[in-house]
Amino acid sequence: MPQSHRSRVNDACNASVFALVVVLAALLYVFGAAMSGDTVGLTQSIRGAEVFDTRNLP
Repeated sequence: MPQSHRSRVNDACNASVFALVVVLAALLYVFGAAMSGDTVGLTQSIRGAEVFDTRNLP
């Protein structure tokens, strides 16, 4: 019985770690696209997003 319980806990931990990795990868992709200047593609993929380009301001 303890082995079965431990197996379920390990499965839950593995699933939560996998979900965390997926979320972090998505955040890395979004922030990487934003920092690289790919704002047109990023804006088109997010509805209602506005881009404030301040790179050429004095």
